[in-house]
Amino acid sequence: MSDIAPASDFFDGLLTQIRHDASEFLVITVSRCGRYAPSPTGPLHLGNARTALLAWLQARLANARFVLRMEDMDRPRCVPGSTVQIIDELRWMGLEWDEGPDCGGPHGPYLQSQRDQLYIAAYEHLSAAGALYPCSCSRKDIAIASAPHQKTTVYPGTCRQRPLLESRPPSWRFRVDDRTVSYCDAIHGDLSQSLANEAGDFVIRRADNVFSYHLAVVVDDALMGVSDVVRGDDLIESTPCQIALGQALGFATPTYWHVPMMYDGDQRMAKRDGSHSIAQWRQRGNSPGQMVGYLAASLGLVTMGADLSAAELLSDFDLESLQRCLRAQIGN
Repeated sequence: MSDIAPASDFFDGLLTQIRHDASEFLVITVSRCGRYAPSPTGPLHLGNARTALLAWLQARLANARFVLRMEDMDRPRCVPGSTVQIIDELRWMGLEWDEGPDCGGPHGPYLQSQRDQLYIAAYEHLSAAGALYPCSCSRKDIAIASAPHQKTTVYPGTCRQRPLLESRPPSWRFRVDDRTVSYCDAIHGDLSQSLANEAGDFVIRRADNVFSYHLAVVVDDALMGVSDVVRGDDLIESTPCQIALGQALGFATPTYWHVPMMYDGDQRMAKRDGSHSIAQWRQRGNSPGQMVGYLAASLGLVTMGADLSAAELLSDFDLESLQRCLRAQIGN
């Protein structure tokens, strides 16, 4: 799908620039770029803070630009004031960035809610190429039609060929190829997934016209020049879909660093479960150094009880040693 004809002059211009940038990256190794992209749906918990710290470490050790982006696409779930709170908490930890919603930059806006025109252009580009189709299936329809032995629900392609049912507004699905997507994760090593059997055709625009995380994150990372994606390993399963979507749009594939999730007992930390937050740590009188030390110690980067700044932690590592420590955490 890399030869898809442009659906609009606007998107074609963006695509040309991205391909030019990607070509320069491959030929003369231009500077890299990392990012941290939280959702402003409430206070950051310690797992979010640890991922932010690792994303910042990886970017700075790679001498890369570092971008802060707010993924506020699911607007009903966003909590007023969370963006400001997140920025304050990350700066309290000693993290800084080169581009973001508070300081601007050449690749903004840095709020997904302000980037709809970019997603519309990508959507129209894919639609003109025949890569999308409307789907009127409900979640119940999909669950009934899915194979019972599958661990996750895989869309069976019900609406691929049938006429659209006009009883409800359709969502729009990306038509996956019957192929295996393989990539090398910086932490987990070689990974692969059969798109047709393990993912299925996935939604990129919901019936309420909200664009999916898949489309938004792929477009944002490409247009912001992100070369290294550091995020939780709960997103490993969705990565091949994003790689396939990026390839269909003509984007270079970034290097993925899927880092271990942080657990609260036997459950991974989550905002909805009230996991310990940065705000709670601050309220108890803990210092930024104590938090950085605790987060780093939870990954074996320093000894438990260490009290050090993010800058001091940075000086203790290089990119290879950070990678080795994270691989050791998953036994790789």
